[in-house]
Amino acid sequence: MLKNRFQTKLKEIKYASKYLERIFNHYIYSNIKMYLSVLVTYFIFVSFCTELYYINNIFLTIIYWLSLGILSTIGLGFGFHTGIFFLFPYIINTYDLAEQSTIFSTILSCLPIIIIWGIGSALGELPPYLLAKKYDKSEISLDFISNKKLLSLYNNIKSKITEKVDFTNKKIIFSSILLMSSWPNLTFDMCGLICGYYDLELKEFLIPTVIGKGLIKAPLQSVVVLYFYSNDSEYNISNYSPVSFNILFNCFFITMIGVCINKTIIKLARMEINHQITNTREI
Repeated sequence: MLKNRFQTKLKEIKYASKYLERIFNHYIYSNIKMYLSVLVTYFIFVSFCTELYYINNIFLTIIYWLSLGILSTIGLGFGFHTGIFFLFPYIINTYDLAEQSTIFSTILSCLPIIIIWGIGSALGELPPYLLAKKYDKSEISLDFISNKKLLSLYNNIKSKITEKVDFTNKKIIFSSILLMSSWPNLTFDMCGLICGYYDLELKEFLIPTVIGKGLIKAPLQSVVVLYFYSNDSEYNISNYSPVSFNILFNCFFITMIGVCINKTIIKLARMEINHQITNTREI
């Protein structure tokens, strides 16, 4: 029985990988020559123009920190902690190298990079939002919940959410997303999933997320890290109670992501099988 399930799962993964490969070849691989020609032309112009060289350095700096910000949150809860490994060491290094530096002056000089990194972390929250928004709600089934009490609890919670939360009130939506994105939590992906599921517009989700992560959370995090560094304060993170809550919350979220990945593989495999059936009929 277990062997048959394993073989079925391997077939589903195989069909899903074929579907993704076909989509990649259709939308990306066919345009690689055009992308390469544009890049080569651009770098040739940069090598002969001083002004473009300086503009290119600024552009690459923005892309670098923006990409690091995206990497910190794009993994659906599994993002690379680029703030700890790149942003905070950069701020501390700036503080150490400057003469007669203060926390305020260091943060002020690093503020553009901090904001760019924060905006990148906000952009990294788009995948769960887009996945939930593009998903066909008519295909959602609760057949996998065999426990009737658990099913009734789920329906009760869902009805309470739809009754109590006014999804037409723009101020409540804006303030709620802004609040959730303004404190260091690792499960903001759930906020994106909910916003996508209830078909919020992209700007309604992205604007408060950018403000919260780019203009509030990232600068405050930098100030706190630099404060503890400059005062040589001993800080035991295990005594910080929200950390324990985040760990438990993330364990639950990782489990839910595993279920979603399994359902996604099955859906992609079915799409590939339907595509092959359609091609066979046309032949």
